[in-house]
Amino acid sequence: MKKQNKIILIGLLIGFIAIISMSAYLLLNDGSMNQLPVVSNKKVISQQSHDITSDAETAKTQAPDAAITPPPSLSEKTDDGKSEVNPYVSYPESLFKILGVDINELIEERDTFQSTMVHVEWMGRINEILKNLDPEKKDAIIKNHTSLLYIKDKLNEAYLTGKIDHETFKKALADLMKWHQRTYESILSGAEYEALFEIQPELVDDTIDALIAQTPEYSFILNESIPIDEVKEQVQGYKLEEVNSHFKKMILDRDNIGKQINAGELTLEQARATLNMSQQVFIAKCKEILTEDEINTIFGSVTALESGATQTEAPAVLGDSDELELGFKIENPETSIDNVSEKIDKDKIEDIKFFYQQRANERDELISRLDAGEITPEEIENISSEMDMAFEENCRDTLTTDEYQLIFGTSENNESVTPAVPETQKESTEQETTTENKANDEQ
Repeated sequence: MKKQNKIILIGLLIGFIAIISMSAYLLLNDGSMNQLPVVSNKKVISQQSHDITSDAETAKTQAPDAAITPPPSLSEKTDDGKSEVNPYVSYPESLFKILGVDINELIEERDTFQSTMVHVEWMGRINEILKNLDPEKKDAIIKNHTSLLYIKDKLNEAYLTGKIDHETFKKALADLMKWHQRTYESILSGAEYEALFEIQPELVDDTIDALIAQTPEYSFILNESIPIDEVKEQVQGYKLEEVNSHFKKMILDRDNIGKQINAGELTLEQARATLNMSQQVFIAKCKEILTEDEINTIFGSVTALESGATQTEAPAVLGDSDELELGFKIENPETSIDNVSEKIDKDKIEDIKFFYQQRANERDELISRLDAGEITPEEIENISSEMDMAFEENCRDTLTTDEYQLIFGTSENNESVTPAVPETQKESTEQETTTENKANDEQ
């Protein structure tokens, strides 16, 4: 994925790929759980028409000059009890009709999403890039982003429970992403927008459409050696639909388990056991519905079905096995646990483990203090950013450049890993070169 697309996804923080992709099969690690929304009051979403509003109507909703601001009865309350409307806060009204969203409930519950790591990490980027942002505009960004996360949660639930179909889900998701981008266009200057997203506003819609177009109808199909059209020809449609319904049930279980963790209703150990059970139910259902040939057609092999991945090369890291064996996550997708164990000294591995677990403990403490009202969301964003910087600095001090890239590098930053030469070292090198040249001339 291009860097621009990644920035868009970071900015929107929709997480839609995780919702409908097979990678969710193995989301058993702490980080993936922490990024899920906290529990909100559950309500049965009323059955709505599967038709999204027309493009013309949607365009009206998305346009910055037509952004929907809360009516007077829904004005925000200030500390002194007065009603106030922030002109930069808007709502994607077209989606309310599809999802049965109540705006009063949204305003009441969206603040719960401020404690999610998704929101904390995004606001950390806002604070880093837009250091002098007007407080009213920052407040609008917080409200719009938490509204996004609330609506996204409702959208996921509607799709995974079968209340809306795949095409409706994709169209609604695109509308939600585009609306959110429009809010930034109305809040930020052109320079601020491009600094934050690293893309021009006029290119965003096409980028979002391209990302949405990549989401397949049957996300559980792992066999890359057979085109999806051929899979549909070889496996009866009703079987694919039945497997898909069980797959979505498993993803919904994962979502609900994440919420229960954040609400303190489940320990991490209980969550792992519950999620593993849900995964095993899905695998059993696939074996019950499909023949072995059909399993091979869809997943590549029975082993791929059971592991949730078609393994073509020696091991990338699966699930949370790196944390279990090493005590920290390997971020380089091309590195395995064996690579790290063989190429990095055990003492250094223990040091990285200590830094990683210390940061995890500090983050847990921050979330507890936030829940207790001891610190504000803004404070936790700044502290979290400082913790990440300290972690990176400690790791770089402990490891060589190659060792650091082995664990934390990506295909993007591996392309340019030439370390900068300190000025003092440059001056020393220049002096040595000059002296050597003079000596040669004299000789």
